[in-house]
Amino acid sequence: MKSMLKISTFKVDCTPPENFPIGFGMDGSQATIRDPLYLRGLVLDNGESRALIASLDYCGLMNSAYDHLVAAFAQSIGAPQKQVVVHCVHQHDTPLLNFELADLLGGVPFPLEWWTELVNDCAMAAKKSLIDLTEAASVGHAEQRLFGFASNRRILGEDGKVRAMRFSRSGDESLKSEPVGTIDPMLRTLAFRDFQGDLLCSMSFYATHPQVSNGRQMYSADAEGEALNRLESDRPDGLHLYFSGPFGNVTAGKYSSSTDLEGNVTHFGEKLATGILRNLGNMSWENAETFEWVSGGFPFPREDLDVETLKAFVRDEDVPFGKRIVKAAVLSSYMYGKNTSYPVDLLKIGTNRLLFLSGEPFVEYQLYAQSLIPDEFIASVANCNDNFLYLPLAENFPEEGYEVTSFRWCTPDFESRFKKHIASLLT
Repeated sequence: MKSMLKISTFKVDCTPPENFPIGFGMDGSQATIRDPLYLRGLVLDNGESRALIASLDYCGLMNSAYDHLVAAFAQSIGAPQKQVVVHCVHQHDTPLLNFELADLLGGVPFPLEWWTELVNDCAMAAKKSLIDLTEAASVGHAEQRLFGFASNRRILGEDGKVRAMRFSRSGDESLKSEPVGTIDPMLRTLAFRDFQGDLLCSMSFYATHPQVSNGRQMYSADAEGEALNRLESDRPDGLHLYFSGPFGNVTAGKYSSSTDLEGNVTHFGEKLATGILRNLGNMSWENAETFEWVSGGFPFPREDLDVETLKAFVRDEDVPFGKRIVKAAVLSSYMYGKNTSYPVDLLKIGTNRLLFLSGEPFVEYQLYAQSLIPDEFIASVANCNDNFLYLPLAENFPEEGYEVTSFRWCTPDFESRFKKHIASLLT
């Protein structure tokens, strides 16, 4: 019996105009352009339903910015919104769109007209791709250990609390010499090919903060963009997508240079590209007949925030702007109506599973999901909207550290609720 599964792909240049800001905006930053930022997407069609998965070279999409794009995609291809996910790779020299900040801070982070036009362009590209829906004969997976990239960034002291953070670049040799710590070292790849054996597309997954060259006020897809450029040259027979796995407490800080930023892009980009090419050359293939999409979620354990006090804080111009905008991001998520529930989506294609998560979970959540089905292929994707910010484990709260004390609004109950829900999906 011939396959029922069809796939189309599309790619859109989403680079903002030069002199637009970096990150949240409203801080006076004006970016030049080192390299383009792309949205890469694929549409799955099984004859009865469609789904869309996209990977965007942005730091994040929050609240209405995310919902706007998802709704446009769903309408453009005739898919239910629950079967559309947009992942942001999370490179830091890119936009982090949160239009709800305007009311809280009294400014405009990014022009809404620009975003609306870009959303329309992306939706149109997805719709046009349906003309080229191609039957997928087989789906394959491969994984391998990637050396010298990911490292846990939380360095604990003798008192059990975080004594230092090994961010994406560290010039402190004592921190670089600390053990790698808890990571998931596996680079995973899922791919589809047609009945002629040609590659239709590949999806690769690795769990670390992606940036190794940020801070230069230049829009850049960083090492991940470099890797995809190399793949497009070496394997032009299909579209290649990259996804950052749960990376909340993981960076390249043990291995990256604190000064040679262009060298970082080349080095880590080549490392990723080489690993993905090896995966593509060692795939375990099976028939691709259909897909199953399971949408779920659970009540998000929200910290009890004093909204009026926080509003006063973020509007106090005597407070440094960096502190104000972090708290404004937390408050915007807290006040956004849909964020009372934490969404979880699971895609099943044959024996392969993809888990789509929101926010910035710690890598232990990915390891937990894999532990439930240790003999099966599963890849986790983080930052499918950044509304829920950092998602530590319960044990991390007394350890403190940046992720716990700053960019967070969950409670320690998140861990138990997450694990219970994931176990119900996977076992």
